[in-house]
Amino acid sequence: MSEIKPTLSLRYILTLEESQDGFALATFGKKQFTRFITPVISIAIIVWGFYLGLDGVGGYYVALGAFFLILQILMRYWFLPMMFKRQFVKYQIGKSEQGIDLYQEKAEIFSNGHKREFEYSNVQNFAIGRLTYMLELKMGQSKNPTAVIVPKSAFKDVADQTLFENTFKK
Repeated sequence: MSEIKPTLSLRYILTLEESQDGFALATFGKKQFTRFITPVISIAIIVWGFYLGLDGVGGYYVALGAFFLILQILMRYWFLPMMFKRQFVKYQIGKSEQGIDLYQEKAEIFSNGHKREFEYSNVQNFAIGRLTYMLELKMGQSKNPTAVIVPKSAFKDVADQTLFENTFKK
């Protein structure tokens, strides 16, 4: 009995930058519009405060809007990246080999010595980032999707990268 060879086989170890790019795709990348709702609301509060006038209650609105805006900036660009880096180092995520094999009708993902198969119809979302690709899979009866991060550096040539993209683009 002959073994079926995959159309594309990738093995990789994620770096911190690739993991951060993939995490951003998995969280913020799906809905670009929602990333800007809270900053726009904070700016609207500041504008409303200026409209009411800084002498009265408007000064409080300006201060409140500025406080919210500064908090959002600190969370998004300092606290969350710092916590992500800490978890990445603590759990040594970057030291485990991962992989994906693409076949004609299915794919297999490898992580921490475990292998899981999925059909291409299970891919709910495919996003392309600066350093990575992100696949969001609906696996079995689970309500929580599985995110698979594949770095662009894992591809040997452009043809493999094109094959990968065309496989998951809908």
